[in-house]
Amino acid sequence: MSSSLRDRLQRLTPAALSVLFLGGLAAYLWGHRAHISATYSFRPGTLGAIAAITALTLALRAAANQQLFGRLGTAAPWREWFGIVSVNSLSNYLPLSAGLVAKAFYLKRVHGLPFAGFAVGQSVLLILVVAANGAVGLLTVSFWRPAAAAWIGLAFAAMVAVGSLLWLPDRITRSLTGRWLPTDPKAIARLRGCTPTVIPLQAATLLTTAACLSLAFSMGRAEVSFGACIVFSAATVLTRVLSVTPGALGVREFLIGGLAVATGFELQDAVIAASAVRVAEVGVIFALGGAFSYELSKRVASTFDREQ
Repeated sequence: MSSSLRDRLQRLTPAALSVLFLGGLAAYLWGHRAHISATYSFRPGTLGAIAAITALTLALRAAANQQLFGRLGTAAPWREWFGIVSVNSLSNYLPLSAGLVAKAFYLKRVHGLPFAGFAVGQSVLLILVVAANGAVGLLTVSFWRPAAAAWIGLAFAAMVAVGSLLWLPDRITRSLTGRWLPTDPKAIARLRGCTPTVIPLQAATLLTTAACLSLAFSMGRAEVSFGACIVFSAATVLTRVLSVTPGALGVREFLIGGLAVATGFELQDAVIAASAVRVAEVGVIFALGGAFSYELSKRVASTFDREQ
């Protein structure tokens, strides 16, 4: 295969997958429009509550970022981090993980955080997020439905084990990361110290996400417990690790639907509820992300003005 053809396929594959998942989700919802009309009542008050909780989720994520990147010397106030997280979430709806690129560029220009430092910090943050979701998911599934969902418990246990990567010897860490992740042992040691703060913040973020899903289910007739919503929401963190489509559109909805089927619930109700959460979430992210994009872009522009 020629290099030009390979490059073209690499560019087209994300777009093709996005069209596949989005088209599949749209077709699925259209095919179940009669069920949606008959069994769901999309109340403005409930959708507004989901939107408000989504904003709270962004606030908790901002606090976690502030705690972690503060240990790398990024002295940004919480409000600025709230803006960064909002813009990051908005940018993630663009192809090729644009949110991470925007976040790294902003921290570099405004706060002088080197790209290598950002790579280490973001990797540690992701490890802590995965481990926290796995721990809460494992605890919940153990009490909620231990026999019927044993394999889900194993998956959550594997997510918890990911957290052990932060305590590997420096020599092993360097051999695993190689040239893709410049490893600063001192930085990693500092970042380990934020674990007691970041883990509870991420656990709270997971509970707010589950609350959104629970409210969405309440607009229909399916009786889905809050424990089930925690399990479904805990697994969706994997869409942040492997982002197949922008914003995991379609992927997250069908992942929740698959978990629902595996634990005895209806696929259609889970996909519909997850889609309702998505609609409210997109409204909040685009509103906040759009507003903060203007403010943060002025901060970036000022750094170029000082260089002239």
